[in-house]
Amino acid sequence: MNRKSKTAAYFAAATMAALFAWLYFRQHTLLLRPGQGSKMLMFIFLGLSLLSAVALALLGFADAKSFFSGRVEQWMVQGSTPTESVPELEEAQRVRSAGDPLEAIRLLREYLQAHPYELHVMSRIAEIYRYDLGNDLAAALEYEELLKHKLPDDQWAWAALHLAKLYGRLNELEKSVALLERLDSDFSHTVAGKRAQKALQTVRDPEGKGLEQADTDAEEET
Repeated sequence: MNRKSKTAAYFAAATMAALFAWLYFRQHTLLLRPGQGSKMLMFIFLGLSLLSAVALALLGFADAKSFFSGRVEQWMVQGSTPTESVPELEEAQRVRSAGDPLEAIRLLREYLQAHPYELHVMSRIAEIYRYDLGNDLAAALEYEELLKHKLPDDQWAWAALHLAKLYGRLNELEKSVALLERLDSDFSHTVAGKRAQKALQTVRDPEGKGLEQADTDAEEET
């Protein structure tokens, strides 16, 4: 649901809840006078008012769920990122910020070799390849290696979504669509799986911009 439709739905639900509540209280007031008002109408208006309020609450719940799902996206991508600061990772980030991404990757690989279960480091390496070095192929290969491991569903799905987007940028649309279809069928319970459903609707466009457009739409809905 886009922003305009969502605003219209909020307005309609709130208006109906207020209107039916007013009609309920009006009938209630009339019933206090002899020979006026209708008890049946009063209960009908009460029920409609409650239904409208429930619809309004559901809209709010869906918005809140979308909001918090978007905020935890980065955590899902990183997966098991340590909550405490790690000197080796901080040094790698410092080196990256200083403009030496290759050295940052070397430091991250050293840390990963010493701590093979810290798989979130592979996501950091992929990000450096993509954003700092502009090497989509190397980033895709890193995500492919990450997905070979057994990961929590949310972490696997987010990494797969990033890989599908990279496949699109590399003009490997068949791989991109296949991965999105797997997300749709096997990981539809995750946020990334739901975004994959939207991406599937547009990823087959001739210029291969479907995933970028899906990400933009998802951000607008958050």
